[in-house]
Amino acid sequence: MAEQILCFMRKQSVNLWAVLVCVVISQIVPALWYGAFSETWIALNGFTMDQIKAANSPTPYLASIVSSSFTAYTIAWIFTKIPVKSVITGFLTGLLFGVVFVLFEIIVKDMFSLRPLMLSLIDGGPRVLVYSITGAILGIWRKYE
Repeated sequence: MAEQILCFMRKQSVNLWAVLVCVVISQIVPALWYGAFSETWIALNGFTMDQIKAANSPTPYLASIVSSSFTAYTIAWIFTKIPVKSVITGFLTGLLFGVVFVLFEIIVKDMFSLRPLMLSLIDGGPRVLVYSITGAILGIWRKYE
């Protein structure tokens, strides 16, 4: 009981190691996801295999790493303010963030672009998973000052 009181009184800060792990995971999950849905994704976008093979720039990968770094750090910072202090609360909060702030936005944008819902779900799915996993990791792996 005394330990719980001390944890409550200590100030929670961003755990940079947890953020780094979340950034790595945010690169792995989409790679596996798009590997599983690649044929459907290519067809729904109307791409050809020649277009896919020609697109070999590292820029999207670098942008993904930078974006994931800012996202994971921001979620970690928000979790210190709420505060999120468990794997379940972190997972559910991450899931909520992923669905509301990412998936719904992708769906609306794609509706205006006349893209199929399945494409929106394929594009939004890995982000929802990443946000959920990030939330779980940051919820359990906390740092106190």
